[in-house]
Parts: sequence; C-alpha cells; structure tokens
Amino acid sequence: MNMLALSMLLSAGVGGVIASLKGRSPALWISLGLCIGPIAVALVLCLSDQKGGKPSMRPALAPPSPVPMRSIVDEIQALAEMRERGLITDDEFAQGKVQILAWPISSPIPAALTPERVWADGRRTWASYQPTTRASIEAFARRHALDLSWRSDLPLEVPCTFRVQPGLSFELSLALEKGMIHCWGEGWDLNPSELRRPEQGLPPDLEAALDALVRGTGRIVIRQAVRAPSPFWVALQTRTDGKWRSVRRVGGIPVPPIWRRRIIANTDVRQT
Repeated sequence: MNMLALSMLLSAGVGGVIASLKGRSPALWISLGLCIGPIAVALVLCLSDQKGGKPSMRPALAPPSPVPMRSIVDEIQALAEMRERGLITDDEFAQGKVQILAWPISSPIPAALTPERVWADGRRTWASYQPTTRASIEAFARRHALDLSWRSDLPLEVPCTFRVQPGLSFELSLALEKGMIHCWGEGWDLNPSELRRPEQGLPPDLEAALDALVRGTGRIVIRQAVRAPSPFWVALQTRTDGKWRSVRRVGGIPVPPIWRRRIIANTDVRQT
C-alpha cells in the first residue's frame, strides 16, 4: 500500500513538472500521473512474479572451495630444513616458530618464512636488530655527552632512559619492541616508529628530530583536555626555515573540548 501511494505521488509530481516545462496543462498530467503510477507498479510486480516462477536456465554455481587447513608441523619442518640449508639462523628459526604457533590453526596465511620472505625482510629478527639499535642509542648519547641507563623494569627489548642531567632538562626514554622504536617521556608518548632494516638503528628522521630536541631546535608539544588523565595530541617538532614542522605526531579528539597546551624544550643546551 505504501508503494502504491508513493508511486502515485511521484508520477503525479513528475507529470506536473514536465507539463509545466512543456506548456501543457499541469492539472491533466497530474491526474494522469495518479493513475499511471499504480499501473506501472502493478506491471513491475507481475513481471517479477512471472520471472520468479520459471526455473532458471543458468547452471548452478559450484560451492566455494574450502580454505585448506594450515599444517603447523609442515611449516616448522620447512623452517628446520631452511636452517639446515643455511638460509636462516637459529634465531630466525626460533622467531619463525613463535610466529607459526601464534597464528590460529584455521588461518589461511601461507607458510611463515619462505626463502623469498627471508631475503625480502632483510633477515630481520629480534636478535638481528637489537645490537644495531643499542649501538645507535649509545652513539646518540656520546654525540650529546649524555648519560643513559639501561632499564630492566620494562617489558621491552632494549629500553633505556636519559635522566635529567647537565645538557638535558627533561627525561627522555627510548626502547625497542619487535621491530618498533618507542619514544616517550613524563606525561607524553609518541607512536612507535618501524625499523625497516636491521642495520638501520634508529630511524633517520627520528634520530635527526631527537638531535634537534637536545640541541634546542626541537620541542615536544602536548595538548591535554581539562581534567583528562593523558594528552590527546603529542607532536615532536623541529624548526625549519623559521617554522615548526611535526616529525612525529599522535592526534585525537579532546573530551571535553577544552584543553591546554604545554611545550617541553631543552633549557639546558650545551654550548658547542
């Protein structure tokens, strides 16, 4: 019933508009539209019923083939064979085994580590990039003559903290966790940065921004909503051509929509 009434109104409105544009009598075409609308709906319904009653001539579609179940035993044996052939190390074998066991049994994901993936990923493992990251952080500390402390109270791979000291007026922490570099301080935290190659150490753009932060040409901008426990917006910025540019940024929506801004900058810059 609703469909018939809607078709009457639509056909009447369309007929009246066209009649007005063509210079015809709108009243005549509106009245015709009131009758034509239900007739068109009835024809459509009749035709659809006739088509639905006839058997379809199309061949029945074959059911989709089931996703083959993963074989954890086969994947672990493949990793062992790759280790015997010298394609992966013992550490890579251990990491691949952990990845295999962490995936659900019904996952359609293919084998964990094929030779192509091993070389494409740059032979990246937890053990392969830990020494490089540690060396990069130590080089950063030597470059700015800062003391760092390696921490054992955090569930991260290579966590360290630069305490407040001569040459640094705020606390800064860095850590590695499964191929991601974390950077945070008191009351702020940045999104982790991915390490794409094991020989990279700290990401170049992040390392340059941290250098600028210690030298006084960088800053941490924090925006925190009133009475909120944590900030909704944190940015690591460097000053380039007289303007501040965000190198790393974490954004969100303030609740409530009233916030205050706080800037962390190194006020104890050493003269070089």
